[in-house]
Amino acid sequence: MGAALLLSTPPGVFGRVVPYLVALGSLALLLQPRLSAWQARHVAVGKNWLLPVGLVSLSVYNGYFGAGAGVMVLTLLLVTVNQYVPTANALKNMLLGVATFVAAAVFVFLEPVRWIAAAPLAVGMFAGSTAGPAVARHVPGNVLRVVVALTGFGLALRLWVAPI
Repeated sequence: MGAALLLSTPPGVFGRVVPYLVALGSLALLLQPRLSAWQARHVAVGKNWLLPVGLVSLSVYNGYFGAGAGVMVLTLLLVTVNQYVPTANALKNMLLGVATFVAAAVFVFLEPVRWIAAAPLAVGMFAGSTAGPAVARHVPGNVLRVVVALTGFGLALRLWVAPI
């Protein structure tokens, strides 16, 4: 659905929206401990609608803009499923792997693909999915969370200054 949204919006919308999406995801990740504490106090066991609604919404978001979705899904999983970063990160990789495959299939069948640009992205995705879990297991969760959030803020700032 996110891929269809991307293909149906006018040119230029993506470049204007992406910095805000990245900044929002980074802010959510930075505030994750507070969001987890709030949820623990206010959401009754068995009444957690945030996970299914969030996963559906973020799957659409992933089809629209995959890079920002990883930070947001990681935050959602840290808040709703498991506060241990390596476990939440592994689950995020599995979920977004499926969502990314579906979005990629939509693009392949509906639009011409610039394979010369897609190939390095695929190599980077596989390298990151191989090295990322090892890094996540060895870096303290709070440090990793802050570094990823600050990197996201840096990317958002870069995109505001020079949109894609």
